[in-house]
Amino acid sequence: MNYTLKKIALIIARFSLVLLAACNQTVPEAEAIVEKTQIASQVPDFAEIKDVKTKKKAFFDYMRPIVLTENEKVLKQRKRMLEINEAHNKGKAIDPADQEWLFALAKSYRISMTDLKNAEAWQLLKLRVDSVPFRLALAQSANESSWGTSRFAREGNNFFGQWCFSAGCGLVPNQRKSGLTHEVAKFDNVAESVSGYIRNINRGDMYKPLRLVRMEMRDAEKNPTAHALAAGLLGYSERKQEYVDEIRSMIKKNFDLMAGTVVAVK
Repeated sequence: MNYTLKKIALIIARFSLVLLAACNQTVPEAEAIVEKTQIASQVPDFAEIKDVKTKKKAFFDYMRPIVLTENEKVLKQRKRMLEINEAHNKGKAIDPADQEWLFALAKSYRISMTDLKNAEAWQLLKLRVDSVPFRLALAQSANESSWGTSRFAREGNNFFGQWCFSAGCGLVPNQRKSGLTHEVAKFDNVAESVSGYIRNINRGDMYKPLRLVRMEMRDAEKNPTAHALAAGLLGYSERKQEYVDEIRSMIKKNFDLMAGTVVAVK
């Protein structure tokens, strides 16, 4: 085992193994068991790993716990939000602290809510405050970061190609077209990149189709799958359907490898 693989193994060894997902109707695909992680201070040098399967496994083993941990945070928000909603529907008095928390949550998801009777706000909360299937996040992170070897992943901890729009907010793309001013965002660590990705999926107007598919599956008491939700990624890339097909192909080819030690619900 070379130095890089030892370093990756050491990072992965820091991850605690299991945490049951405590959310009665919000367990995402293959998250019956959730791995927790400590944020790694340094991203492994995936470029040093020459064997393709070894590199893929190392990448998924590194990213998976981070994705699951960020998803867990969103699921805890969703669980608390649904509990408040259920109590409100039953006519129970809502604690002021819970109400304040709920309104702050709505604001963070770009939802205007100042009244518990606002049915539209409740609908938007249920639509937006939810997890992203971990295989979808893994496939997109591998695709957007070239398996963790891209300049933006290495220099900016950006594994999803997120843009920002103020001068100095990130890294200027070498191939940026004339007249464009966007930069590729920089993050302090990979967990922030994952958190930002999930937030974009849950708030961005262009990903509403993905959220609708997710809600339909929730309403049908089905676990939202990476394959199904990938259909809502037409706005993620200029390649549109070609991008969706590529992400789905990556999920299919690496389905078991993505799961690692996670007990999958198929």
